[in-house]
Amino acid sequence: MVNFPDANPATCTRCPRLQKQFRQLRISHPDYWNQPVLPSGCQSSTLLIVGLAPGKHGANKTGVPFTGDSSGELLFKVLSRLGIERQVRITNAVKCLPVQNKPSRIELLNCQRFLATELAEHVRKKEFVVLALGRVAHGSILRSMGLRQSQFAFSHGAVHEIGELGWLVDSYHCSRYNTQTGRLTEDMFFNVVTRAGQLSSLLPEDQA
Repeated sequence: MVNFPDANPATCTRCPRLQKQFRQLRISHPDYWNQPVLPSGCQSSTLLIVGLAPGKHGANKTGVPFTGDSSGELLFKVLSRLGIERQVRITNAVKCLPVQNKPSRIELLNCQRFLATELAEHVRKKEFVVLALGRVAHGSILRSMGLRQSQFAFSHGAVHEIGELGWLVDSYHCSRYNTQTGRLTEDMFFNVVTRAGQLSSLLPEDQA
């Protein structure tokens, strides 16, 4: 496990391109959060959900991961169906709004220290599950944990054992693009989140 005990995304200024974008947004959208978005939800949860990054009119507006846009609507709809919306922890691989929703490799690596710190705290739990929403989040999780990506291939619905008591579960990202193109349906997403909930003991094994 890679660990950066001094990592604090709230004060980070390592990415000039993203800092420039924030300065512009504070003028064009002064009522938006326009800062790094920190994790939210239950700190003691055994299920950590990791997305890609804040959306411009979603978390970058509200300051809370997966709120204010269609991705968050689907995520919380499914969590609510399962009754665990208050029992999970939610974060992103990249804490700041990426330019055109596409973080650069350097920006991903700069943000890795924050995800690594979050994961280091998460895996101390007796049982832990990480749900990766998308291939980029999947890769960031593995790098942050010092694991080889070649040993944990991404695919929707894949379940990987990481450590003695841990699991990494993969899902396509619950983005508007994926749902509109039919790559991800609500039922597909529901099934993956259900499995992650079962592995983290938030849901019974016979939950359907």
